Amino acid sequence: MKTETSAAEDNIPLCGGCRAHGRCRLGAGPLVRDGARMRAEVVCAETFHAGPRVAHGGWTAAVFDDVMGRSMIGHGARAVTASLTVDFLKPVPIEEALVIEVLVDGREGRRWTLSATLRLAREEAPLARARGTWVERREGHFERHEAAMDAYRSTDG
Repeated sequence: MKTETSAAEDNIPLCGGCRAHGRCRLGAGPLVRDGARMRAEVVCAETFHAGPRVAHGGWTAAVFDDVMGRSMIGHGARAVTASLTVDFLKPVPIEEALVIEVLVDGREGRRWTLSATLRLAREEAPLARARGTWVERREGHFERHEAAMDAYRSTDG
């Protein structure tokens, strides 16, 4: 049961690295609310292959991290990844229509537990599963990080 709510309508932006390009460079489409799930259509480009017509596991982990993290915005939370575990069940084909579906499994304070599956668009069997924890950012999160990095860079080490 697909709804008409799109990523743009939910105001779910691309990650900082992709915003300037106007598209997800990992191949994830807009996030759509589908009942309790958030879902995104995904295509792994040939440039991310590891074996013959098979996606690199790093791409699989990265696209899970991106889609799962951005799904948090659909739940009203700005969060960063605390942990991510990926189970690789079957080879993920490149240049094929795929779908990632994300569920919120729980929440304790600022910590959210999510799970997700990656599958072929016309199949139900998962190719990979992920689970992880996201933590809602406190005000000034990235500014504190940049200040710490500025201090690090200014030392002779």
